[in-house]
Amino acid sequence: MFHAWFCENFYLILSTIGFGALYFLYYKKYRHYIFLQKDQAPNPNKPRGKCPPFYPNGWYRLLNSDELKINDVKHFDYCGRNVVVFRGTNAKVYALDAFCSHMGANLGKGGVVKNKSCIQCPFHGWVFDGETGNCVVSSDNLSRKQVDQFEYHDIKQSKNIDGNYLYKCYSGNVNLKKYHVRELNGTILVWFDSRPEFQDNIPYEPFDLNVKLDYRGESINFVNCHIQEIPENGADIRHFDFLHTKLFTFTSLIKFEWKMLSHRATEDDLFEVMKHKHEFINEFKMKVLKTYINDSNKKYINVISLDSYVKIFGWKFFLFNATGFQLGPALVYLFLKSKLFEVTFAQSITPLKKFNIRVTHRIFASSFLPYFVSAFMLYSEVQQLFSDMLIWNNKTFGSKLTYNLKTEADRNLISWRNWYARFYEGCHEFEQKQDALDW
Repeated sequence: MFHAWFCENFYLILSTIGFGALYFLYYKKYRHYIFLQKDQAPNPNKPRGKCPPFYPNGWYRLLNSDELKINDVKHFDYCGRNVVVFRGTNAKVYALDAFCSHMGANLGKGGVVKNKSCIQCPFHGWVFDGETGNCVVSSDNLSRKQVDQFEYHDIKQSKNIDGNYLYKCYSGNVNLKKYHVRELNGTILVWFDSRPEFQDNIPYEPFDLNVKLDYRGESINFVNCHIQEIPENGADIRHFDFLHTKLFTFTSLIKFEWKMLSHRATEDDLFEVMKHKHEFINEFKMKVLKTYINDSNKKYINVISLDSYVKIFGWKFFLFNATGFQLGPALVYLFLKSKLFEVTFAQSITPLKKFNIRVTHRIFASSFLPYFVSAFMLYSEVQQLFSDMLIWNNKTFGSKLTYNLKTEADRNLISWRNWYARFYEGCHEFEQKQDALDW
């Protein structure tokens, strides 16, 4: 009986299996679409001109949450700092200076997580508490370890005094610098600030998106330029007209058209300037502005509004509006709204080295949006980024600029540079000293 049924329904069974296999491949490819640029540093040593400091103060994404399991230990040489990041047995993420104060071993290379919050040096077993950075007696005894500290009289000239090349310079407790960590939106962010008074007194927090949207994927690109070049796009109205009109590379009959606004969050007329002609967009935009801007963080936010249109054979159609927040020097959040969907992009910019910048985009989309659509949106974002990279990878930093202040576009640019420069305070002094370790 089964044999007869099988023969009768053979083609139906075969097509069902084939459809299931195809859907599995589609699901695996596009549910969490990942674009990773293969060439990570095409031209890192190109002369860039006179630049501001390379590592402005702010929040920086180091890695994704799923890349750091319990008991995992990783080393990062980013933003002019060597940092060990580990996840304790309590599932909390910690970040400390990477080099052990005993003899300089790298805790991120062979270090072992101990107890809830401690990491043990792989060289001689010294233990440091991730909660405080303190060197402790053991992972079971968090009392501060008593040590003696020695240094050379003159390490370069090898001078000795009374037959000794080293002398005791300190007795007491030591610690490694602790970095504040936030785990939000599937990523791990670390606060880097060159000013001692802001090591613990953090002036603003990264956004907790808490959106009812599905994570759909991520793009990872690498750019060779000064970090400021990338977020400066958020105030550069005119560059859209020259770099971002193409939707497809193979035809010019279908094009993008953009209308952009840029405004500081501290301006009294922000809500008035950001009003949108479409009521459903305006309602969404006002809600987003009120949700994420407050008295404590608005000094560190630049707001953009971007209308996107598509032109097909001369006919123009509205696609979506993006409300964007540039938060500090290295984080950007874009909230896209249309009649058909809602999408959020979270962009992070991380200087791996002075002129080697990693740019990531994470996309969150409405659950009903087909996977291939969100994948196409992420891929389109990457293609627009490639247009910018052609400029960034081959330009010098404009330290002396010529503006036409009769135009709104150039007035926006100089206003934006004045806003962004605040994130460099204290950075020049730090970068001059970054090769010296001070325990």
